[in-house]
Amino acid sequence: MSSKVQRIFFLQLPRLDNDSRGIGENLPMAAFYLSQRLEREKKDRYETRFLTAEEEDLCDHELSKRIVGQRPDVIAATLYLWNIERTLHVLRHIKKHLPHVRIIVGGPEVAPRHPFLFRSRVPDVAVAGEGEPVFPLALEALRRGVQPDLNRVAWKTDGSYLWGSQPVRALALGPSLPPPEHRGWKPDSHGMAYLETSRGCPLRCSYCRYGHFRHPTFLGAPETKRRVQILMDRGAREFRFVDPVFNANPEFGEILKALRDVNRSRNATFFAEIQADLLSPDEIALLAEARFTEVEAGVQSLDPSVLSRIHRPVRFEPLEKNLRLLIRQGVRVTIDLMYGLPSQSSEEVEASLRWAWNFRRVNVQCFQTLLLPGTQLRERRRLWKISADRLPPYGVISTSTLSPADVRDIETLIHNQSPTDCMTRRFVGKCLPDLFKERILLPAGSLHGLAQIPGFSSRRALIISGENLYARRRGILAIIHRAIVSEPHMLWQFVLKPAEEEPLDLLKDMIGAIQSHPSHWIDRFASVASWKRIASRRIFVLLNPTRSYSPSWVESAETLLEDHCY
Repeated sequence: MSSKVQRIFFLQLPRLDNDSRGIGENLPMAAFYLSQRLEREKKDRYETRFLTAEEEDLCDHELSKRIVGQRPDVIAATLYLWNIERTLHVLRHIKKHLPHVRIIVGGPEVAPRHPFLFRSRVPDVAVAGEGEPVFPLALEALRRGVQPDLNRVAWKTDGSYLWGSQPVRALALGPSLPPPEHRGWKPDSHGMAYLETSRGCPLRCSYCRYGHFRHPTFLGAPETKRRVQILMDRGAREFRFVDPVFNANPEFGEILKALRDVNRSRNATFFAEIQADLLSPDEIALLAEARFTEVEAGVQSLDPSVLSRIHRPVRFEPLEKNLRLLIRQGVRVTIDLMYGLPSQSSEEVEASLRWAWNFRRVNVQCFQTLLLPGTQLRERRRLWKISADRLPPYGVISTSTLSPADVRDIETLIHNQSPTDCMTRRFVGKCLPDLFKERILLPAGSLHGLAQIPGFSSRRALIISGENLYARRRGILAIIHRAIVSEPHMLWQFVLKPAEEEPLDLLKDMIGAIQSHPSHWIDRFASVASWKRIASRRIFVLLNPTRSYSPSWVESAETLLEDHCY
């Protein structure tokens, strides 16, 4: 690469979901930190560019075209389990049009022995762990055409990827963060601000990698107070501390006092994840005084033997006492549990759930264990006879003590207690509240002559209207096939708008057409996969408001779609 100014495009694709309101978050904190690091070191050598809010909503074809038009020299992509497949798909397309672009990937998905990342041959450089100390070195190496020996950095070679061995000095948290006066240090458009007071984790949970990368480093109380004050002055009204264990900070008590003082007007609220059994009564009182309206407490299991196997210590007597104290202080508590852990039985999971549900005014989350790349649990999965999906989200399907039927029973128990928010409210009706914002009307008579499917967004509803739709089913099935093949990683809605009642066999044929394609990542969660339902490519029937339809036909169509779509 030449000595000219290099154009760097930071790519972090959002997590797509079925919320028709379109409210989501895709805060590129890592990219912001890396960009600011370049500003500190080599301000005149790089130009950086991020996805705009409009670009985040684009489908893969339109987004790829937009990035190709920018002609970046380097693309730095952040990989999460919810975007890795899609990101690699987009990068492959870009590389076809820009063969000389260099691709650097980072994020939680980068790990040696990843099931498919390195086989894709897409990245030129892969960085595991924090990128601030490594990213400028990697860019300089690409510029000079060399491959330095850097710890946790893999370089693409002719036959494989070569991992380095020499450690790079980890930065303290303060120098890693952008200066608080930086123009980019601000809340999002909803007034939400994110802040680290620690990096690294004191825990060594076997299902997580974060605590294994480095020794923790912390912000002190004065610096935390300063950053919070600046963010409040810039419009922040809600703060989320992204520390894995907020109360692991040695200055935790002083930080709470500082937050209480800076928030005396009580205009702001705070959220954090805590290790609840380690709190003192004074700290719980300070959490409430500072206006922590919600905290999240990871418990995972009530079985000491299970907790020992995953290296997750919990002291149950102070845990219960502190949870009740938090509730009495008016702090909303979310209790996190897991199922699919080594040697965990369905009886133990149910007992843990019922224990958590016995607390009043508590939110309970019970997560499917994920066999994340690079974790100790994934490396030892054969020891515990753990079977998991090879593709994201890598959900545990069974263990030596949990069968697939047990997993389904657990999901049924969870859903019966607290129905998930992401289920479709209505599949058949004159008003469908879950339809996406972009709605493409396709008259059934025009399907065969359609050269390409109109639209541009990554969440799109195709409304197929007309009479005698069953007779036109080949065209309808062809449109479904073309849509999924052209954009396999976006969310589709296939909406029939019939002039009259159609045979339910049409809906069955459409379901079969969708199921013939590889699954989307959101279809692989146990909450969807256990019932073989479809979350990513749903079918709807939009009734004409001026027509009357048989109630029994409407009910049968609704039941059929409820049984197959999520």
